[in-house]
Amino acid sequence: MDSSTPHSPQSSSSTQLQVQKTESEGPYRLLYCSGKGNKWGVVQELDKGVEPNVGDYDKRTALHLAACEGCTEIVLLLLEKGADVNSTDRWGRTPLSDARSVGHMEICKILEAHGGIDPVAVDSQTPCYQIHYTEVQLKGAILIGEGAYGEVYKVKWRGTEVAAKTIRSSIASNEQVRKAFLKELALWQKLRHPNIVQFLGVLKDSDRLIFLTEYLKNGSLYDILKKKGRLDSLTAVSYALDIARGMNYLHHHKPHAIVHRDLTPRNVLQDEAGRLKVTDFGLSKIAQEKDVYGYKMTGGTGSYRYMAPEVYRRESYGKSVDVFSFALIVHEMFQGRPSNSEEPPEHVADQRAYEDSRPPLASYLYPEPVRMLLKRCWHRNPDVRPKFEDIITELESILQSEQQKVGDGLCQTCGIL
Repeated sequence: MDSSTPHSPQSSSSTQLQVQKTESEGPYRLLYCSGKGNKWGVVQELDKGVEPNVGDYDKRTALHLAACEGCTEIVLLLLEKGADVNSTDRWGRTPLSDARSVGHMEICKILEAHGGIDPVAVDSQTPCYQIHYTEVQLKGAILIGEGAYGEVYKVKWRGTEVAAKTIRSSIASNEQVRKAFLKELALWQKLRHPNIVQFLGVLKDSDRLIFLTEYLKNGSLYDILKKKGRLDSLTAVSYALDIARGMNYLHHHKPHAIVHRDLTPRNVLQDEAGRLKVTDFGLSKIAQEKDVYGYKMTGGTGSYRYMAPEVYRRESYGKSVDVFSFALIVHEMFQGRPSNSEEPPEHVADQRAYEDSRPPLASYLYPEPVRMLLKRCWHRNPDVRPKFEDIITELESILQSEQQKVGDGLCQTCGIL
């Protein structure tokens, strides 16, 4: 990612578009609070006039998220406020489908008492939903990328464009590793959040290990930065919030937190609504733990560039490794390219691990609150790094400040002030 395209001045029309985009923060905050079980936040958004049935790009509503996360109090509140008990997402799942798939039986009873139905009852209870290969049009598949584990193709499943991710034969041929991947993918199926990529299923009777996810045609954050260069503050902070919310959801997963371990711009995709979604979370731990096939997760993938020092030093580590990677991604959005992009990724990781090297934070590029946040996020001591729930709170405040700056600029441009 060597793009160093300078950030061009924005016209008032483009600025207006940004304001319109960020004004949709309200509905997304309702979804976020519902999935987190934040009753005060849900009430606050509903009192603002946000519709209880508002959905994200996947048509997932607040009731979907609350049901999936076992937030009984939020489910009751949303139903009381007129939430549609049988709203269906892009994949035909209702809130009852989600509650049943993860075993929240109390919520299932509540939804059923309100007339809830589960149109995908069989699929939702399958440990790892298997899709017969005849349902997928593999002929004419278009190669759209290459990830750490194999190629990614655009195919059609039931008439819908989806992404088919192949696992390299050198990995999938090992039965122990294959089972580990399938176990991790079964976990993916239970996850529902506006800021994580939706898993759809594994191809049955396939010679190779292939799984399907939703297809996001806008590509990755890597693609966006390569094309546009550095982003304006408002967009960068909004994108950072999307990533932080997705990661916070994974880190709070029960009964075990999901640590991404390989959070990079290539593993953050953008949907048609302009929102970012995290993908390929949790899979790298299989490659790290099952080294019997001689495959190295970081080799040639560029992951070294976003790797926390403790991981590079092969020390024990926890969820804060994702916070470190997140900080480098946010830095890159403001900068337009990775720091030390001319140096080999492994050399950069080595300097960060053993010389405590960190990217520069020029004051003319980074708002002061962002600079302070990044310094804490990539702190050498993992225990000092903030949790994503705290990062979200700070970013929401920073976003409001950036929106105010844009609004003031618009008023001046229009001659109101």
